Amino acid sequence: MDIHVAGIDSTDRLGEFDLNAVTPDYFATMGTRLLRGRAIEEGDVAGAPKVMVVSAGMAKALWPGQDALGQCVRVGGDTVPCTTVVGIAEDIKTSSFQDEGDTKRFFYYLSAHQFSPDQGGLFVRTSGLATAAQETVRRRLQQLMPGVSYVTVTPLSDVIGAETRSWRLGATMFTVFGSLALVLAAIGLYSVIAYNVAQRTQEMGVRVALGAEVRDLVRMVLSEGMRLALVGVVLGSAIALLVSRFVKPLLFEESPHDPLVFAGVGVALLAVAALASLIPARRAARVDPMRALRTE
Repeated sequence: MDIHVAGIDSTDRLGEFDLNAVTPDYFATMGTRLLRGRAIEEGDVAGAPKVMVVSAGMAKALWPGQDALGQCVRVGGDTVPCTTVVGIAEDIKTSSFQDEGDTKRFFYYLSAHQFSPDQGGLFVRTSGLATAAQETVRRRLQQLMPGVSYVTVTPLSDVIGAETRSWRLGATMFTVFGSLALVLAAIGLYSVIAYNVAQRTQEMGVRVALGAEVRDLVRMVLSEGMRLALVGVVLGSAIALLVSRFVKPLLFEESPHDPLVFAGVGVALLAVAALASLIPARRAARVDPMRALRTE
């Protein structure tokens, strides 16, 4: 449906504007956040002042540098009464999770009591798995709509399944290979530290004979392992930053330079390094001085 905004000759050049006629519970049901203002409310009925909620992208495109709240939009023709913007919602994606080309799509929401669409649907949010409640919801709706021959209820996961399948597969593969790399790193670090401790058995015995305490040996072995891990984390982070641009197309609305991700991975690797160093450290602490001194 055409929209007309004062000061804009044509909205067609800005992009596509998609209308959604919704009820007050729509935003909570769909999980769409309201960034400013309010949502459609119970009082937005026929005869009341017409209101609308616009997406953040639409607000920025139509009123750059201005406050979208309170603006007048004429829906359907430039002579119809104003529909006042009362809320700004976050941008959403519909047909694709990726960029949909050069044409930008904007969304605006009207009260279903003030604008009756020719067709529509009903969204139901369940507390558990939607597939488990599918038949229950269908029977209840069938009772409320006896004139309809058969009510069809489809879980949203089935509707967007084809679009999310590749993303889920990619996320699973990243998790599997990342976990495998973490295990291999832990095994490698343990092997290096264990071999180093075995080669320094005589040195450990001398240290104990000269009065070194158990905690001193444990601290020494752990610190060496943590230094190796810290060097690896720094080098790995630098390489990851260099190649991050190749990973960006595989991420959905996530930055390849997210500092929280880098910090979390670094902490996880250091924790694994500490655990991998603990066994050799405890072994070093139990070195028998006399036996160690006899070791060639």
